[in-house]
Amino acid sequence: MTIQFGTEGWRGVIAEEFTAENVRRVTQAIAEHVLSSSRRPGAGAASPTVAVGYDTRFLSDYFARAACEVLAGNGIRSLLSTRSVPTCAVSRCVVSRRVPLGIVITASHNPWIYNGLKVKEAFGGSAPLETVASIERRLGRSPVKRVPFTEALRAKTIRPVDMLPAFLQGMRSFIDLSLIRRSRLRVIVDSMHGTGSRLIEGLLKGGTCRVETIHAEPDPLFGGHAPEPIAAHLGELAARVKRTRADLGIANDGDADRLGIVGPGGVWLNPGQVMCVLLLHLVKTRKAKGAVVKTVSNTMMLNRMAEALGLPLLETPVGFKHIAKLMLSQDVLIGGEESGGIGVKGYLPERDGILNGLLVLEVLAARGQSLSAILHDLERQFGRWHYGRQDLHLELSQVDRLFRRLHANPPQAIAGVAVIKVHTLDGVKLIGRDESWILFRRSGTEPIVRIYAETPRRDRLPRLLQFGVRLALTT
Repeated sequence: MTIQFGTEGWRGVIAEEFTAENVRRVTQAIAEHVLSSSRRPGAGAASPTVAVGYDTRFLSDYFARAACEVLAGNGIRSLLSTRSVPTCAVSRCVVSRRVPLGIVITASHNPWIYNGLKVKEAFGGSAPLETVASIERRLGRSPVKRVPFTEALRAKTIRPVDMLPAFLQGMRSFIDLSLIRRSRLRVIVDSMHGTGSRLIEGLLKGGTCRVETIHAEPDPLFGGHAPEPIAAHLGELAARVKRTRADLGIANDGDADRLGIVGPGGVWLNPGQVMCVLLLHLVKTRKAKGAVVKTVSNTMMLNRMAEALGLPLLETPVGFKHIAKLMLSQDVLIGGEESGGIGVKGYLPERDGILNGLLVLEVLAARGQSLSAILHDLERQFGRWHYGRQDLHLELSQVDRLFRRLHANPPQAIAGVAVIKVHTLDGVKLIGRDESWILFRRSGTEPIVRIYAETPRRDRLPRLLQFGVRLALTT
């Protein structure tokens, strides 16, 4: 069976592609990559160490132990989390402990039948393409080496570590928690049965800010739907925000590196809108500068804001590893995906749903305005944008035909608007004369074609999505 890494690590259906045997095969390749890197000049003579964490999914702790056994079999020490933790807690551990790599057993926002494995680099962010290619080249090249878990524990080759304290300290150092605690904000947090648990609630205890957490308990079935913080999955959060007249609803995905926001009245904000709110705060309140980085599927409102604020704007393919690479090589203020993964200057080159939820609260506490009012001001200045996404499960042959047609003969108009540009940075993006656009791309983690659309006209959004679905199904 072929194992391939997608936009963020390797994922597969549990007991089919994602098995203990395949986790060991992947970890063997990771171990060989780490050992190869440690033999480079200047890498030092000590045995390398890898940080290993896991989420609340079925058997994630077991798969994490299996990975540690293989690392031990290759003479590599591991720091194994003593409990399920957000992905960014492993990233923080990698940086604070100065180890060359981190492994996280998680399938992030995917449905419960999936599990996965993410790789984090020494800088605390997603492994770049070069590291992924190095690991993939080594898959199956050598037999798997293992040391039984209890034996490796006794030998201290595997060392249990609590990764949460350093992670929470990183939050305290970056967010003005005292400002939020002094506010009278009412907040509902939906942890979606993932690793976010009651972390935000715990960080904000002791003030007049009131925080209530729902779905804080681990559930391998995630309440019956994918732990992805999108509008379709946040009905209960939206209803509770509306019923209690809360100021904000915050949702995090299964491994808490993505963010979903529900505003007053239970209105869901798409992640592009959230990123615009954070960008304004970073520039106007925190007085920070730097480039704005967006994936190809993110909002055009960021283009307009960056131009108005005099900031460079860069566009990348989908996948936070592309954003992280730019955050390391350039002065990037904020970078984000339409899926709710956002990274900010001064923290880690990594997305973090807990951090960004707190940062939205900092915005509200600092400005003394409702989120609705802040967004209304932004839309009055930069235009109102209407965004939507449709996911289609198609046969591989249908997918191939669709993209062959889009590349060879793209439509000349989308929902009655002439197409003036065709971008192929990631998938195929058709941009209309009025800046409406539609994007077709293959999911990097599931057998799905994603259709994204955005337009300055509300009535055009359903027409754009219908156009995209019709094109995909009839090709």
